[in-house]
Amino acid sequence: MTYKEAREQLIWNLRLDFEPVGVRYIFNEDEIEQLPVTHKAKAKITYCQFLTAVRQERYALFLEPNKCLCGNASLVFGFREINQESDTKAHLKYLVDPEVAWRAPQEKEKLELGKCKGIYMAPLDWYDKHDHFPDIVYIMSTPYQAYHILNDYMGAQKVPNLTFFHTPNSAVCSGSVYAYNKKTTNMTTMCAGSKTSGKTEMGYVNLFIPGEHIIPTVEQQKMRCEQGGPSVLGKGFKPWPGLDVCKGCPLFKFEPVDKNQK
Repeated sequence: MTYKEAREQLIWNLRLDFEPVGVRYIFNEDEIEQLPVTHKAKAKITYCQFLTAVRQERYALFLEPNKCLCGNASLVFGFREINQESDTKAHLKYLVDPEVAWRAPQEKEKLELGKCKGIYMAPLDWYDKHDHFPDIVYIMSTPYQAYHILNDYMGAQKVPNLTFFHTPNSAVCSGSVYAYNKKTTNMTTMCAGSKTSGKTEMGYVNLFIPGEHIIPTVEQQKMRCEQGGPSVLGKGFKPWPGLDVCKGCPLFKFEPVDKNQK
């Protein structure tokens, strides 16, 4: 399966509102000039805003460390050192207790300081055009769509349950790095930054799939669709989203119409 096929399966089968985004962390500066980008940011903006431009406009972008506006993302990606005074202060509005507010930035998932030279982001199908696969695939979806993706992820990876990593902020940046570091899927709510600059909005969640797992996940979905459809409602294998009614209700019974019967 190509990334283009995976994209089409995800968008059509689950009716995704946004493009799946392939994210690649660049640790070798020699790679930067070879990255296929379509646009560049004129000003410093956030990681969330870069992702928004990719998932909504299908831009291919490279985030340089000095173009990252968000201090939390800069910490998570190893673009800057942690600072006890300022990072504690930044987390006080969420956690109130100074001790807990200092633990929060220390315990977020991070890339090693100074190792990441920037972040490449492009629509998933763009990765058919070069040799590297994405480190993670970022999908903004409704909880119901995420539920189906996660079920297919578990089926493909042969695991019966999943654990997610929630932080007081850094939902998208640290949420991404958690999936990358732990080599497992992750799901987060919006955070203060992703609600505003990242436009997560209140009806969506952030979903992260390790790059090496995205094709097996979509192949699992495709296999189920070939049996009838992607929905797991009711008996399953129905076209999206399947018949959504109260289970066992005697009123919701239908029979086929015989057009030849008068």
